[in-house]
Amino acid sequence: MTHIGKTALAIMLAIMAVLPAKSQIAYRIEGNGLKEPAVIFGTHHLAPLSVIDSVAGARKAFDEASRIVGEIDMTQGPMQIQMAMQQHIAAPADSTLHDLLPAEKWNALNESFKSLAPMPGMDLELLNGMKPMAVTTIVALGIVSKEMPDYNPAEQLDSYFQTEGAKAGKKIIGLETVDEQATLLYDFTPVAEQAEALVKVLENPSEEIKSAREMNEAYAAQELERLAALSEAQSANAAFMKALVNDRNAAWAEKLPAIMAEGPVFVAVGALHLPGDNGLLKMLENKGYKVTPLK
Repeated sequence: MTHIGKTALAIMLAIMAVLPAKSQIAYRIEGNGLKEPAVIFGTHHLAPLSVIDSVAGARKAFDEASRIVGEIDMTQGPMQIQMAMQQHIAAPADSTLHDLLPAEKWNALNESFKSLAPMPGMDLELLNGMKPMAVTTIVALGIVSKEMPDYNPAEQLDSYFQTEGAKAGKKIIGLETVDEQATLLYDFTPVAEQAEALVKVLENPSEEIKSAREMNEAYAAQELERLAALSEAQSANAAFMKALVNDRNAAWAEKLPAIMAEGPVFVAVGALHLPGDNGLLKMLENKGYKVTPLK
């Protein structure tokens, strides 16, 4: 399976690397002049909210933080986010699904899509004007909703932390804009390659299902090492993964010191941004911070 099919789940599910420490999804950041420690919590899109209370000290750290940091500010309103995403999701006039997908396979691909779609009545004709990557993401959502019936998209860790934080009067900070994230997800890879990946996903959805199960199990066990290994094994495009993970980590590691210096902060980003030599934890250690598992 190509990298787009796998990274669609990684986008909906999380991101990559290798952790040399023991299993843990939340870490305390202190030292290097910080007056109060910060906490970084690795999230996962399929995890139930109960995972918060399975990590000792996580709820207390969240309650005590004055600011909540996420990948993007998800409290700015769904309409604003949708408008920012729309320009990146829309396909060029000469690159609709009908232009990109093999005509002789259209009917078979459409039947496969309909069987996987998260809502009845959805088909490729309705999505003809969308980039293939956006359609692949919809397929991933459909797989999740069918294979993991307990999954509730309304109870998602990243949005929960930000929504509850805003209700409590905490400042919400995004490490990047919606436009920056959408540019990477939908514009980085040529649409022809996106289409090729979509075809492979629709022709062999069992691989996507297997991937979703394995990554969910690894996160539930708080085994970032295994989660990272799965992501690395499933990724075929080094340039895309570097941009998706390493480059963003480097940018965030430059922003976080100033944010952490202003007072207690709770950072919630995809769990696979944490581990490895190019992960946030190691990058912050290299800047002189002490990084320890939250207890």
